[in-house]
Amino acid sequence: MKEIKWVQTADALPLDRFRPHPRNPKIHSAEQLKHIRNSILTFGFLDPIGIWGEAQVVEGHGRLEALKQLVRDGQIRIPEKGVPVIHLDHLTPTERDAYMLEHNQATMETPWDEATLAELLSGLEETLDMEGLFGFGEGEGPDMDKLIPPEMPGEMEEEGFKLLVECKDEEEMQAAADQLRSMGILCRPMAGG
Repeated sequence: MKEIKWVQTADALPLDRFRPHPRNPKIHSAEQLKHIRNSILTFGFLDPIGIWGEAQVVEGHGRLEALKQLVRDGQIRIPEKGVPVIHLDHLTPTERDAYMLEHNQATMETPWDEATLAELLSGLEETLDMEGLFGFGEGEGPDMDKLIPPEMPGEMEEEGFKLLVECKDEEEMQAAADQLRSMGILCRPMAGG
């Protein structure tokens, strides 16, 4: 059983006390939960669960599910104090629901600065398996093979042509990006006009 670091907060709850938001629309795939578990095992539990009322989860559903899996598999133990939480009781029910949506959307709507990302990844690849542990290069997100070409690590700026592809929604944009990447074309999905 691995001892991990836990973020310090003023309050914590036992794992079985949390109540998921009944209308949480965020879907956490098995692959994403694997990445969250790997992050917890590698770095610790650094982001408390946001709750409203006595124990209703507003944000942190994926982290909570990953914790449950790690405990169930005997990989970690929850501290006696419980799982660190932050209270969001200052939000009205409408604000709570809006924040739950915004919290998940905010990280999805910005692209990576690929040159900086490539530089960071090239420095980490010798000590951490960023692809296997955290999914860099798998499906969504940046493809490490395209970000860090073997002959020129960290070098991203090239003269060349650019193509703008307009899509009706995020799903279509991701499908187009995946298809271009499968043809060996470097692309970067970006939201907005």
